[in-house]
Amino acid sequence: MKQLNEKVAIVTGAGQGIGKGIAMCLAKRGVKVVCTGRREAPIQQTVAEIEELGGQGLAMTCDSADRARVEEVVKAAVDTFGSIDVIVNNGQAIVPSAPVEDTTYENMLAAWQSGTIGSLNYMQAAFPYMKEQHEGRIINFASATGMFGIAGQLAYGSNKEALRGLTKIAAKEWGQYGICANVVLPGAESPAAKAWAEKFPEEYQKQVMLNPMHRFGDPEDDIAPVVAFLAGPDSCYYSGQSVIVDGANSIMP
Repeated sequence: MKQLNEKVAIVTGAGQGIGKGIAMCLAKRGVKVVCTGRREAPIQQTVAEIEELGGQGLAMTCDSADRARVEEVVKAAVDTFGSIDVIVNNGQAIVPSAPVEDTTYENMLAAWQSGTIGSLNYMQAAFPYMKEQHEGRIINFASATGMFGIAGQLAYGSNKEALRGLTKIAAKEWGQYGICANVVLPGAESPAAKAWAEKFPEEYQKQVMLNPMHRFGDPEDDIAPVVAFLAGPDSCYYSGQSVIVDGANSIMP
């Protein structure tokens, strides 16, 4: 079984926020990281920072809904670094909030293509390589928005719950090949959270104080180390689970 520093990972949405935090955290632990995103400049910046630390990275633009491009990314990871061991499906399009009756087909499609369908594309593209080496890690990202049914978030939340279903079924089917699949539900200081804080500072501060730790998680220091555990050898019997990383914020009173 490979140690973490012997592995190759693809991290989607690696140009900012949680994705960038994961990419940096894994790289600091010796993982070779393929950073993907729809915009080139941010992922190139992430790779530049990885290389400044002495790590190895590769930046590739990709819309995860584009199956042919996903196949190219996975092949490039194998051709460049020799294998593909970890898929971190973090990237996700954010669509406008709306009540159920006003949610548009276009927004539903955008959420599902970038989330559930995009994650499935990466999983299926990496599967033959992981099956052959009898080892692999799939780490998908869901949200309390879907788990707890946050009003106004049908497109995003239903997609995230579908991702949890996808992950559990993959864990059941692929466990025989040494592939573990898990879900992380983060509570982090993402770019979207920062934008919300700037627009609604009083509401933001109120939500911060409702968190038992009186802060939101840092992408690299709080969320990414959990991903590193799920990507490493110590999680070889941990599969099909949803891991909430939010400082106990989601525990209901």
